Amino acid sequence: MEKSFRFSNQHADYQARDAKSVFGWRYTPRIVFKGGKGTKLIDMDGNEYYDMSSGMMCMVLGHSHPELTEVIKEMAGTFIHQSSWYTNPWTVEFAERLTEHAPGQLKVVNFAVTGSEANEIAMRMALAYTGKFDIVSMVRGLHGGSLAVEAMTTVGGNRRKGLGPLMPAAKSNALQPPYCYRCPVNLTYPSCDIACQKFSEEMLEFTTSQEIAGIIVETIPVPGGMIVPPPEWLPRIAAMAKRWGALLILDECQLAPARTGKMWAMEHYGVTPDIVTWGKGLSAGLAICGTITTHEIAERTRGHAGLPWSGTYPGDPMVSAVALKQLDIVIRDDLAGRAARLGEIAAAELNKLKDKYECIGDVRGKGLYRMLDIVKDQKTKAPDPLMAERIRYNCALEGIAAICVKNYFRFAPPLIITEAEIKDVVGRMDIAIKRAMDGFPKEVDIRESSSLSIGDRPVAAE
Repeated sequence: MEKSFRFSNQHADYQARDAKSVFGWRYTPRIVFKGGKGTKLIDMDGNEYYDMSSGMMCMVLGHSHPELTEVIKEMAGTFIHQSSWYTNPWTVEFAERLTEHAPGQLKVVNFAVTGSEANEIAMRMALAYTGKFDIVSMVRGLHGGSLAVEAMTTVGGNRRKGLGPLMPAAKSNALQPPYCYRCPVNLTYPSCDIACQKFSEEMLEFTTSQEIAGIIVETIPVPGGMIVPPPEWLPRIAAMAKRWGALLILDECQLAPARTGKMWAMEHYGVTPDIVTWGKGLSAGLAICGTITTHEIAERTRGHAGLPWSGTYPGDPMVSAVALKQLDIVIRDDLAGRAARLGEIAAAELNKLKDKYECIGDVRGKGLYRMLDIVKDQKTKAPDPLMAERIRYNCALEGIAAICVKNYFRFAPPLIITEAEIKDVVGRMDIAIKRAMDGFPKEVDIRESSSLSIGDRPVAAE
């Protein structure tokens, strides 16, 4: 049942040149893509692959969406870039549209270029607003790669090695994750009464300076395992932040807009933070991210901690125009409702695979953001990252380009995907998982796949 990749000479040449000239993470084999259309990516040889990460969760409307393409063409001949000390109509309108569809009093946008920058802006706001010092994050959270947010990141892997002297103290990683599948306090929901949150509050008392400026968490922590919190968890975290006089920062960079079946994932929990950070899905794949906060927080922090933050590129006209058009389409076409409906279909289809294969321990997520937890067996729940990588590799052979980190296989297609395409993808995954279970490929090397990967050497099949 073995199957292999066959690349043209031109494709192989680009693979070799990429390996030689570009310092970056790559999955094996180094597939080189030249285009995309709808839910598909197209490689150098014209082969098509379902894009099951939506371009790192950015391409909500898929690739080469005609309405976005027209905006890009128009703006390329009109206005691309300006000094960030000035503004333009598209940036203003995008900020207005964002805040119009944000909950509560979240009414002011501070633009950035990356999600890491957005989260650092939020941290600066917390420090400036409260006059306190500690920023507290959750174990298994990920908030970016620049040094300050890297210190808040605790998903493991090699990404923090050698950075200790440059980062704030790790004592701020105090919150226990609401990870019901692998409970950090070995209890069972709902009889646990959210004991992970109660233990987290004890950690705040004993491991921080007790001068807590902000608490930052992903509304649904994805890289740490697609941890969908119980309904009570986030409201209790919000109440805890209030008790400690800290700002609550929700990181929605991977979740908004609409992917989870709501415009903002926080809407599932009825919680409005003091600051929300956004990126990826709201960016349409371009370099525009940021924070949204209240007028009161914005004005009180102005002139402190380098706020409002800016740089060379935030709020450029072309990227703002494209992001604005995408948001308008998401709202117009009710893609949140679509994600909710199709997400239920996806969950049912993926759970059929779970029932069929012992290596799938759990299927978690909301809307059209799901994850397979790959395990050695369903009883022990022991993570099996090598099997997960085999599955990812075989999925690529079956025309699926997916993200798999450690033992977590993501299912995050563009929100324009159809029910028929979902069933086609799952059918191909079935073939890929069967081949992986048969031990193909024999040699697995994940050292170059991600900063989150584990291990320092190739591992052969047992």
